[in-house]
Amino acid sequence: MTHAILLTGASGMLGRRAALALCECGHRVIGVDVAKAAFAHPNYTHATCDLTDPIAVEALFDAHPADRVIHLAALAHVTGEADLSWNRYFMLNVLASQHVFEGAAKRGIPVFFASTVDVYGIPDGPITEATRPAPVGGYARSKREAERRLAALMGETPYFIARFAPVYTDEDQHDIRKRYYLKYPKVAFVVGKGIDYAFLNIERVEAILCEWAGRENTPRGVVNFTDDRPFNSRRMVKDEKRWGRAKIALHVPRWMGKCALAFSKLCPPGLRLNVNKILNPYRFEGGAAARFFEGGGGEPFVPDPADLRGVRVLLLEGFARQNMALMPALKALGCHLTTYNASKLDVGYASKYPDVKLIRFWDRENADASFAALMDVLREGHYDVVIPMTDFSATLLSDHIDEVRALAYPAVNEPEVFRRAADKQETMRACDAAGVPCPHTLYDMTCADDILAAGMPFPFIIKPRVGYGSIGFHVIRDEAQLRAVFDGAVARFGPMVVQDYVPQTGTQYKCEVFLDADGQPKSACVFDKTRWYPVDGGSTCCSTSVKRPDIAADSIRLLQSIGWRGYGDVDLIEDPRDGVCRVMEINPRITASVKVCFAAGVDFARQVVELGTGQPVTAYDDYREGVRLRYMHTDLLWFLQSPNRFNTKPGWFDFRRTTDQIFNPRDPWPWFTYTIQGFRKRKAEMEKRKR
Repeated sequence: MTHAILLTGASGMLGRRAALALCECGHRVIGVDVAKAAFAHPNYTHATCDLTDPIAVEALFDAHPADRVIHLAALAHVTGEADLSWNRYFMLNVLASQHVFEGAAKRGIPVFFASTVDVYGIPDGPITEATRPAPVGGYARSKREAERRLAALMGETPYFIARFAPVYTDEDQHDIRKRYYLKYPKVAFVVGKGIDYAFLNIERVEAILCEWAGRENTPRGVVNFTDDRPFNSRRMVKDEKRWGRAKIALHVPRWMGKCALAFSKLCPPGLRLNVNKILNPYRFEGGAAARFFEGGGGEPFVPDPADLRGVRVLLLEGFARQNMALMPALKALGCHLTTYNASKLDVGYASKYPDVKLIRFWDRENADASFAALMDVLREGHYDVVIPMTDFSATLLSDHIDEVRALAYPAVNEPEVFRRAADKQETMRACDAAGVPCPHTLYDMTCADDILAAGMPFPFIIKPRVGYGSIGFHVIRDEAQLRAVFDGAVARFGPMVVQDYVPQTGTQYKCEVFLDADGQPKSACVFDKTRWYPVDGGSTCCSTSVKRPDIAADSIRLLQSIGWRGYGDVDLIEDPRDGVCRVMEINPRITASVKVCFAAGVDFARQVVELGTGQPVTAYDDYREGVRLRYMHTDLLWFLQSPNRFNTKPGWFDFRRTTDQIFNPRDPWPWFTYTIQGFRKRKAEMEKRKR
């Protein structure tokens, strides 16, 4: 199908090639530029227009009716440009774009906008279309702002944002050579065994534009486009030498590159960006580009992540180690961050990330006074979202959800749903109803005689219906132990769950799920509990992200069955007797190990704030496998006490792809204050877990 296409930037390097390709495909092209026409073709009409003039752009649309708009015109970061000021970028890349988008939106004309992968800024792992843009420099910032204005103006009219990797031609490869030449064509360099760089051949751009223009129903989306095969610097330098260039090839050890990257973190953003382009280039994941070429009536829209700058977020319980994952993530989103602390030793107080650090009353033994102090803070602070860190604060918010909701969005579920998740016995009932595997459970056991009469075979476990960690957990191996332990456990911890003992030789897993306001899954990140402390059953001290679609599906189904919304954590264990993964419990708050999910590429902080502010929740359909998280404070204790200290996999001394729950080299002080608190609290915490 052919169309009348208004194409801006038609006399530029990319524009003239694109215009000619579209003409050859049979489309009628109205090429727009301030310069004269770069070629002649029967299907081509040239229009001279200054796109910064809104009256001229309106007249352009009236004079040249079109049913497609391709907007390529832009000021790039080109070497030799006399003026690359922000004012000029804003005028040519933002205002000129806005005028074109307004003309198209007014007439209901679909728009193709050529943006750039530079909007992602300094990379932190593989990139997909859902990665949050964080542009650095005038060019990327102006392109990102143009994207925002396009989304705001178009309404229901389809628009397509193509984020192109740097475009090259067979004749012009200067962008590529900048990655491995100190001085072209004589002195080249190779870092380590070579680095892969993503670029985009202009012939692929032509194919993309012709594919988009030729569809009856234009796709609506945001897609990253690169060549299928990256440019490897080692391979390219080898070719350059064969072609008679690169007379000198310097070999730089990889460790020197890593040192340069580390040093660049202390440099201004512009310099840091340039260092990263050479030593830590973008890596792209996801299949959006492949889906685009499959054709068919348009691809599903990839939502542009919400702008969350200025959203006021209150994190409760500054002592909790969950804060070490959430604080930098919320700060990266541009949120105004406040932490609620009970001591200056809390990580939420010691960290550099909070904008405000409060010290207020907080005592788990005095819920009423703690809630009263919290309400005073909420009235004074005018917060948008309040996020609990522990079972205590989550329960407090859920129990008083209407009072809190009048002042801020509480990141908890309604009381009835919350109680079903917090109560391990009710969780088992929900598993049975939803067909999700769980250990055989006896319900409503009040005394040892009831358990014995039910015929539960030894060994079995008892644990509090409501609790956390391994507090109150007992493995019952005979009747004498049951009678000696059960009544005291009930008196100390309240009603107990009685269930089949799944041998601890099976792998334990956690699945972190996020469901939006309609109960639709937006992420499900699974990681294993490689090690835990105490060694006979406790909290995770080492975990690794894994791909287990079966676990993710069971966890989502369980949470949906109880009406869950937002973040939820499901704990499971693989039964070595039959290989089935069985649910152990739901944690109705953010788990201490959530940092492994952030490291794997799932931003739960963004999802919580988006849900809390009524924005569409960003979906994370994939995450990195094999990313590790260690809680070194207890992993060291595990090493000292476990008979498997030298046989564990991964090995205890293996620190590859590993991050620590507490230590952050960019924010080191909380590690010291947390360690001091840990020494103070350890005796009391271990007493709670005493068998």
